[in-house]
Amino acid sequence: MRHAYRQFGPGTLYTVRLLRALDYLWRHLDEPLLLDRLAEEACFSRFHFHRLYRNLMGETVMESRQRMLLHRAAGELGRADRPLASVAVRAGFSSSAAFIRAFAGRYGETPGRYRQRRLMFLNQRERTMRQVEIVERDAVKVLMRHHRGPYMEIGKAFDALRAVQGPQQGVGAPSRSFGLYLDDQAQTPAADCRSIACATVPAFMEGKTMDGFEWGSIPAGRYAAVLHTGPYSELGECWDWLYRHWLPASGEMPGDTPCVEEYLNAPYDTPPAELKTLLLLSLA
Repeated sequence: MRHAYRQFGPGTLYTVRLLRALDYLWRHLDEPLLLDRLAEEACFSRFHFHRLYRNLMGETVMESRQRMLLHRAAGELGRADRPLASVAVRAGFSSSAAFIRAFAGRYGETPGRYRQRRLMFLNQRERTMRQVEIVERDAVKVLMRHHRGPYMEIGKAFDALRAVQGPQQGVGAPSRSFGLYLDDQAQTPAADCRSIACATVPAFMEGKTMDGFEWGSIPAGRYAAVLHTGPYSELGECWDWLYRHWLPASGEMPGDTPCVEEYLNAPYDTPPAELKTLLLLSLA
């Protein structure tokens, strides 16, 4: 008789195998995707792996890969020195036309228009005003996965947390996701930037341990809160505005907690233009 066991959560069989597949997918974004190789990495039958992945992650392998590549492309489009054709090739497209269609389908505007708007925003940000609210927040217990490298690649850590959580139906309150950012990427080499992906998990998972994850909390305290709507690639400009304009004029002093972002929806089922992120600047 087989014994029942939990399929999801830190250290469980399906989680460990799915994490192998996700790690392989992120490390080989610039190579052709071979489903059989990915199934082999996860130690799942090639006849069933693609179905397991879709049901556990909420998107197909190809959808995951395209989301990752287009997210990276959005970050590169913020740089005027990157030709559109080279961004398209890096995103896995053999033609600029195919890249334009895919990018517009996900981001709601062409790559050229997106770049123009980003650069226009950078030129006008001195005049940009945002609504800032000072809030008191309680501590939140979270499962953490550390990331070292470009902040635009922290999605790898969030995908790992998603794999640990498994399907969320019928397990109580919806999960909350946070990011902690410890370094200034304008001064720290991208490869050395430290960040932490965090998520709340169902009560039955609490206390379980697994290599690469740890338990922690988003600290309680006073925060300056700004709601940003739009792609994650634009969050850096919003942080710069807080530090350049709002904080010096506010009469406040920064606290001792790293920059916090709370993600109010998720890129797995939300168009980038509709992503909502709450930026939280710790105050003394």
